[in-house]
Amino acid sequence: MTRFLMRVVMVAYALAFLIPTVAGLSFKGDWLAAFSSSLVFTTVFTAIEWLLGVLVFGINVSTLGIGVIITTGLKFLVSLLAPSAALYGTAKLMPQFIGLGDLTPSLLAGGLLLGSLLFATSSSKGKK
Repeated sequence: MTRFLMRVVMVAYALAFLIPTVAGLSFKGDWLAAFSSSLVFTTVFTAIEWLLGVLVFGINVSTLGIGVIITTGLKFLVSLLAPSAALYGTAKLMPQFIGLGDLTPSLLAGGLLLGSLLFATSSSKGKK
C-alpha cells in the first residue's frame, strides 16, 4: 500500500510538472487535480499490467511453456506501450485536467516518461 501511494504521489508530480514540458500534452489544474488524475492513471496502468499477466500466463500454460518464446517479446512491447495507453485512457476519462494534442508522438513521449517513473518505483521481486 505504501508503494502504491508513493507511485501515486510521484505520478502526480510528473503530471503536474513534467508532462507539460512534452509538446502536445498539457495539464490544467491544482494539486488535487494532479492527485486524482494520478490515482486514475495508476489504477488504469495496474489494470493493464494485471490483464497482461493473465494473458501471458494463459498462453504459457496452454502451450505447455513453449509460448514463452512468443510472450517474452509480446510482454516487452506491451510494457513499453502500456503507460501510453494508460495516459490516453486517463485523458479520455478526465479531459478537464489532461489535454492531448497530436496523439502519436506526444502520447508516446509522455507514456515513456511516465513508464520510466513507474519502472523506477516498481517492486523488485528478485532482490532481498
